[in-house]
Amino acid sequence: MKAGPLLAVRGLCVDRPDGAPLLVDVALELRAGEVVAVFGASGAGKSTLTTALHEPDSLRARGFAVRAGERRVATAVGIVPQRGALFDHLSAADNIALALRNAEPPVSADAAAVAAWIARVDLPVAWSERGGAAQVSGGEAQRLAVARTLAGGRKILLLDEPSVGLDPHRVTLLAATLRQQIAAGEATALVVTHDLGFAAALADRFLYMDPQLRRPVELAVAPARSPAEVPAVEQALAAAVRERLSRETAVHGGHVRPGWGARLRGLVSSWSAPFGAATRVLLAIPAALRRPRDFAEVARVTLSQALWRPAPFFAIVSLLVGCTLLYIFHRALGGGGLPVRPDRVFSLIGSMHVLALAPPLSAILFAATSASAITAWLGGMSLTRQTAALRGLGIAEARYLWLPAWLALALSYVVLAALFTAGMVAGGVAYLQLYAPEAGDALALVTADLFDPPAERAVFRTRAAVLVVIYAVGIASDAVAKGSQEKTSAESVTAAMVRSVMACTLWVVAIELVSLVVVYGAR
Repeated sequence: MKAGPLLAVRGLCVDRPDGAPLLVDVALELRAGEVVAVFGASGAGKSTLTTALHEPDSLRARGFAVRAGERRVATAVGIVPQRGALFDHLSAADNIALALRNAEPPVSADAAAVAAWIARVDLPVAWSERGGAAQVSGGEAQRLAVARTLAGGRKILLLDEPSVGLDPHRVTLLAATLRQQIAAGEATALVVTHDLGFAAALADRFLYMDPQLRRPVELAVAPARSPAEVPAVEQALAAAVRERLSRETAVHGGHVRPGWGARLRGLVSSWSAPFGAATRVLLAIPAALRRPRDFAEVARVTLSQALWRPAPFFAIVSLLVGCTLLYIFHRALGGGGLPVRPDRVFSLIGSMHVLALAPPLSAILFAATSASAITAWLGGMSLTRQTAALRGLGIAEARYLWLPAWLALALSYVVLAALFTAGMVAGGVAYLQLYAPEAGDALALVTADLFDPPAERAVFRTRAAVLVVIYAVGIASDAVAKGSQEKTSAESVTAAMVRSVMACTLWVVAIELVSLVVVYGAR
């Protein structure tokens, strides 16, 4: 008796955010060992179809309406985006290991298991060690992505333009590898492609997205049963696609300018996003505790970009600020129209300039350097569809990406704020020793309010400590919120970075003013 389909959907309908229908009454079945290719003009709904099969909730979150009369999925669904979308913060081996650790049920992710999967897709055995994933070619990336998806226990593969950018030889090699792995693993695949030769060498059935019916229709082209038949199948596909294109008259819906209500909702959503990000990452803590290796992978990258790389910059800037401030005070009070003895000038100042300026200056610098770097990294993962590949392995972004990035960012700011404070102190001490030795013990003067403040100044030390905590949580939340939003272009990544820096600067200044009003109002 013939086995049932691994995936079956009937009555699938998708409407655009403006209410215009995009897909209507789609019926589709995928069986074990079968590959189905989907063709169609740009904007016909091919990528939307795969998203509706795998992540209907992500479409709904973007305003699409998704409904289906019947949807049956017998096993896990995985996606292989264009160019493979390898996780660029991991080595080739670690890409496979991550999938193995998160398979359902989890399987061994030791070196032997990783090497076996790399060998299955005919990739260099040396990759089973710690080779980087960023230097691989397009065909190698696609094959590694297929191995990663299958290693994660995914039997239903959704591939988006897997042959894009490959030369004919690599296209043939990729088709043969996919065909072999799908047959060996009793998997199935839906392939969105414009490459007729690739489809002819790989697929068992061929669908075309009809823009008038707004659903895929089957092309009456028999599949190739041997490599020798591939050229003839490719010619038959070309004729069938040309015939379909020649009678297309449908006009796809254009861009609809959002109304004022939608813009206002977008603005509110943007400003409230950091609070939502903080909530989601906190809820992900229990799941992250069960997978410390996953947590460490992202935390390591975040600490490298947000702490270690900018640390020398923070040290240099804080030294210069510490020297410059005391120079200004010294010249304005001790050498200007109001002459005051240096020892009196600096005993009056104490550490107040450090307590007042270290939190806001370090916060603004941190937002412009470390936080924007993580916003760009997370946004780049969305742009290159690494986040889609992550979800295709059944790995929640909140648990794997957002939580470790958020915690590592907050920790990085606390450490860099402490470094900035120490730099200001060191700069002040150096200035006093060089230009005002008569002031006495330079270190005791500059650290007086930091370590043993008089009762009337203790509140300012408390204020500085509270502000550091607020800025750590706020900047980390804003960076993760803006970086995790879906990105469709390099411009959207840049815009997210700029918006994050501007937003953080605005609310840091606002909090500084409000906190001063509160402190002085209570005195």
